[in-house]
Amino acid sequence: MSDDQKRILILEDSDIFADMLTSFLTSQNYEVQRAVNGFEGIKKVYSFMPHLVITDIEMPILKGYQATRLLKSRKNTKVIPVIMFTSLDETKDKFWGSQAGADAYIEKSPDNLELLRETIAGILPLSENIDFTAIEREGRKINDDSIMEIVNNLLDNKLFQTTIIGMLTDLSSKVHSMEITANGIFDLLNKVCKAEIITMMIRGTNRTLYIYTANYGEFTKEISTNFFEICISDFLKHFPDYKLSEKKTKNFHPTGTNSKKLMSYITLPLTIAGKNFASIHIANTINEYFIPSIMENINVFTGAASPVIANALSMHEIAELQKNTRIAFARYVPVDVMDEIINETVNKGRNSESRNVSVLFSDIRNFTAISEHSIAQEVVDFLNAFFSKMGNEIMSEGGHIDKFIGDEIMAVFGAFASMENSPENAIYAAIKMLAALDKMNSSGSKISHNNIDIGIGINYGECILGNIGFQNKMDYTVIGDTVNLASRIESLTKQYRRPLIITEYVYETTKDKFIHRQIDNVRVKGKVKPVGIYTVYTGFSGAEESHVPRKNANLPSVPSLLINRETLDNYNKGLRTFYLREWKLAQEYFEKAIETNNNDFLSRLYLERSIGFERNPPPENWDGVVTLEEK
Repeated sequence: MSDDQKRILILEDSDIFADMLTSFLTSQNYEVQRAVNGFEGIKKVYSFMPHLVITDIEMPILKGYQATRLLKSRKNTKVIPVIMFTSLDETKDKFWGSQAGADAYIEKSPDNLELLRETIAGILPLSENIDFTAIEREGRKINDDSIMEIVNNLLDNKLFQTTIIGMLTDLSSKVHSMEITANGIFDLLNKVCKAEIITMMIRGTNRTLYIYTANYGEFTKEISTNFFEICISDFLKHFPDYKLSEKKTKNFHPTGTNSKKLMSYITLPLTIAGKNFASIHIANTINEYFIPSIMENINVFTGAASPVIANALSMHEIAELQKNTRIAFARYVPVDVMDEIINETVNKGRNSESRNVSVLFSDIRNFTAISEHSIAQEVVDFLNAFFSKMGNEIMSEGGHIDKFIGDEIMAVFGAFASMENSPENAIYAAIKMLAALDKMNSSGSKISHNNIDIGIGINYGECILGNIGFQNKMDYTVIGDTVNLASRIESLTKQYRRPLIITEYVYETTKDKFIHRQIDNVRVKGKVKPVGIYTVYTGFSGAEESHVPRKNANLPSVPSLLINRETLDNYNKGLRTFYLREWKLAQEYFEKAIETNNNDFLSRLYLERSIGFERNPPPENWDGVVTLEEK
């Protein structure tokens, strides 16, 4: 590295923007290196020793604001200037940057390269105070484990959990085998807690039991054998009816000479779609180690790890099935022909496949306005608590969090694990999310004097599931009209003033499970075909309050998901007469609905429509569809 040439480190997961920035900065005679996420970026700070860091916000594992906050907390790196160059330009996103200690914030755009050049020139003089010798000395002690320890100590617990979940997401994109997944799970778990010895038991099909063990503490054979016997006993308690025919084991760390007694032990079932499929067992030599704060981290971890493990199991068993098929048909089909068929099937599965899934979008109402009148740290604390609680409820119903988009959540049900009725699971998750939000509001949110509201939209249909992207940047996700429509439906919760709206496709598979109320037939922007939309209730309010029963579990009580029975009956009658063009009679029914609930927005909406159509009737070819011009 030249002593005269200034060094700039780019933290950017987009290859397109990274190449653009690298080319631009190189032309300005800067020496440039790149990291694809915040975690890698922290390590490169200590090896590349930059005069300046340019970072995006939305990145895998450690986000840009988290990496910035970490750098600004360290004695030797806090003087390194940081510029946030990001496409997230809302007020709340600037809060993320400012609270982390960023020196400048620029919207990511090719049009802003000149502004970036000027900002760099103005900020670089700050780098004169950087002690690179001290950074190099500290860098000798920096590795993955030490960074995670810093993250755990520096960031609040929710941010630590978010970081771990990000690392699990990164692991899931690199799944190649059950062993690689298990080894990765153990390494991450050992960052979450002091897991000196771990066993994971996964119940496969055909009565095969997969057993993986990591003896990090290098315990003796006697201690590890006793630990394993306890694990087997507890596994059978989780799965009392399981009949074992074959065991496949893998020990990642051999036995050693450590003869210390194991003092603390826990066992947890791993669940997908509400059903146990595996168990994990952890022990160490510290007495009463698994206190509530540690258990909270472990529970968040296992909840997020379960879909990763289940997906690895599914891929493994598919591979085993293909192997057995090859053996079975070897005597009938030429080897080269069979290889071509199987390879084509495997490659097709790895690239993409069509699958019917349920897609859930959730968004916080008016969050930008709330952020503008709140202290940055309060916004951060709230969002971390919010994402943690909502994520737990989604995962408890077997959902997979596909991505966070600002304060929006996209979740998928039935994509990575089979579900009997994924729309039903998605609705249950939405109900539990709304119940969790009620608890957050009742506990007193510091970022607003008013309650926080969210809107949830759910759609069901065929999606393309697979690796989307290109060679250097791939995401395993879902795309298609089903996803786009789910996003549009979520935005309609503001217009129709309902916290939960579903499409007719979700309604058809869940109409016998919940109380539904038809809202409208809409043609959303960008779509030609109209879709019926419904809202969901979990029970009736008033003197005869009752709730829809759920098999094996109780539905949480959510006041916004209760409706007066007379209100619903009169509304439904009014809606039927409305579509029969009986405007006067429809008005009478909607007025009766309002008498029993003066705040019923949908009844008032249709009352106004009925009055309007009585004065100015629609054309004879009117189909009752409302065309929406905004997204």
